[in-house]
Amino acid sequence: MNILYVLQVLIGFGFVIFIHEMGHFLAAKRVGITCPAFSIGFPLPIPTRKGWKTFNIFKYKWRGTEYRLGWIPFGGYVAMHGQSDSPGQLEGPKEDDKGDYRNKTYFQKTQVLLGGVTMNAITAVIGFVLAFQLGVTFIEPTVGMVEQSSQAWVDNEIQVGDRVLQVNGRDVVDFEDVVYAGIFDGGDSIDLLVEREVDGEKIQKHITIQLDEDKTFGIKLPAIKATHRVILTEEEAARFPEDLGDDRPIDGDEIVKINGRDIRNAQDAQGFIEISRGSIDLTLRRGFDEEAREWNLSYTPRRSFYVSGSAYTAGVSILPAPYVDKVRKRNAADRAGIKHGDHIVGVVGDNGKVFDLASFGDLNRIVDASNGKAITLVVEREGKREHIAVTPDPRESRPGRYQLGVTVSPFPIEELSEEAEAERDSEFDKSVIAFGVRPGSAAEQAGIKPGDKIVGIKINNGKPVLDPASGEFNRLAFAVAMKQAADESTANEEPALITFEVERPDGVQTFDVRVDNEGPDSGAIMNIGAAEQRSAPVTYGLVKSVQMGFYHSKKVGYKIMMTLMALFTGRVKIWHLGGPVVIAKRSYSLAQWGVGTLIFFLAFISINLAIVNLIPLPVLDGGQWLLVTIEAVRGKPLPEKAMGWVSLASFILVVGLMLFVLANDLWTVLVRKWV
Repeated sequence: MNILYVLQVLIGFGFVIFIHEMGHFLAAKRVGITCPAFSIGFPLPIPTRKGWKTFNIFKYKWRGTEYRLGWIPFGGYVAMHGQSDSPGQLEGPKEDDKGDYRNKTYFQKTQVLLGGVTMNAITAVIGFVLAFQLGVTFIEPTVGMVEQSSQAWVDNEIQVGDRVLQVNGRDVVDFEDVVYAGIFDGGDSIDLLVEREVDGEKIQKHITIQLDEDKTFGIKLPAIKATHRVILTEEEAARFPEDLGDDRPIDGDEIVKINGRDIRNAQDAQGFIEISRGSIDLTLRRGFDEEAREWNLSYTPRRSFYVSGSAYTAGVSILPAPYVDKVRKRNAADRAGIKHGDHIVGVVGDNGKVFDLASFGDLNRIVDASNGKAITLVVEREGKREHIAVTPDPRESRPGRYQLGVTVSPFPIEELSEEAEAERDSEFDKSVIAFGVRPGSAAEQAGIKPGDKIVGIKINNGKPVLDPASGEFNRLAFAVAMKQAADESTANEEPALITFEVERPDGVQTFDVRVDNEGPDSGAIMNIGAAEQRSAPVTYGLVKSVQMGFYHSKKVGYKIMMTLMALFTGRVKIWHLGGPVVIAKRSYSLAQWGVGTLIFFLAFISINLAIVNLIPLPVLDGGQWLLVTIEAVRGKPLPEKAMGWVSLASFILVVGLMLFVLANDLWTVLVRKWV
């Protein structure tokens, strides 16, 4: 952790809070309200023999106001004579007390209540201007990945490497503009203007991409992700030899190339690593811009029998011969005429004999073995069998492996209700069938046959592996067992022993399979992560910076307002919101991109603070202003007893929301790892 970045974040947070409270304070002083205390941060409560006492970093009294700096940085307050968030806690105002908040006019109270948000808004504009003077980095608006099985993937219009120039007619400088368009503009698609390199020349193309329901966030989003950096994790960096000296990688070093191949995204990196055998050549980068350092070194990753690209797991495929769900346009299956709903059941051999496919693993194995040459598949379509010749395409990130360009399902493709689909999936998940067994594998040699029903698994003669939730053996338990076997194999540096319990007509039999980390379904593995790729710093002259300051203030304000509105429409869920932990972590990560980028983010937080404080809840500035407005219209104060209940309810609501946001932050950072 870089202490300089931490200090920058703390100072930045403190300044944003200071500005908000200073707005209230200056407005109160301007209209003549007595302010006994002005604090940045909250005091630290410590129990003593005489009860709880509070401690500040320092206190200093000057001209009737005690200025305080608290130990807890996330907050602050101004104590005003005659003003309280808890009705009934103050004595009635004296008519001749000019320093009492309650004796001020409606317009004077308005100045005080809106002083904080006004200062935040002004500071945000100034912050944006200053940020562009220093240089702001943005998330590169270049497509780094198109999510497989999404409609954008099926349509095959958008491509990795496309630079997005406009979305729905608006200029794009930050990839977030594309995401926000998907959230806020409504509809089921977005229109993009992209720049693409074709045969060495850059061309521009208009593209419409359909939005997909995002499984993580539960809202409709464009199923494309920004280009990103592939980085080493702390765990993987620790595996490199210590004698490498300055060349020894550390957590966060970027993987630029693997075996001389450029890395476009994490899929590329995983694919290139997986198909490797023995040592690989890595090109690593540390730092940014002129300070970046690149170097090469050789490294031998660990191997595992259980990797994402495996056609079989431990020699067994537990998925049946597949039904074609989605067909990617202009790819191998589409060119050959394979259609949605087709059931791939066989392949025609060189002698014209049809070999039935029992499993998805069989299909994967035969496609990979084609080496890009035409094969003839047997497809069941509308009750009839057809022979279709198809020439598989190379997998971009897995040289030597091939694909048809389809997504598949173990079930016939049919329209079902959500309830019926869930019931079907549940029934399928309850049993584990060895639909396919790789020829020559340890599983085949042990005696496991296609069609065997697997009813239990033990790893290294341990306890039976079960579904953690149900306590039963099912498809999830099978996956857990394979993961456990892989972990124990790598940890012990010795292939794990998997004991399969198989139910056959003559009873349950056991078969011992020693996993093969060098077998045809194995692959090399490394623990890698992804980090955003930001642009080179964008700087402007003073006049342009001022223009962009107002533009981004309006733009950020619009995004925040739309986010609040989307909470009510359901397009954004409450668990998508970030609180102090997420903000702090995000600020720290942005600090490494320069002071200008951090100031830009703090300006965003300043506007956020201004808008959120305008929400009409009595414990917020907007709520207080609403109350004094109602009192001004009525011509008399609101009922004290009723206001006590309103304030209590709103206080409980806000405290509850704060606790929820804090818990959600910790879950987001530690478990979901969205930030």
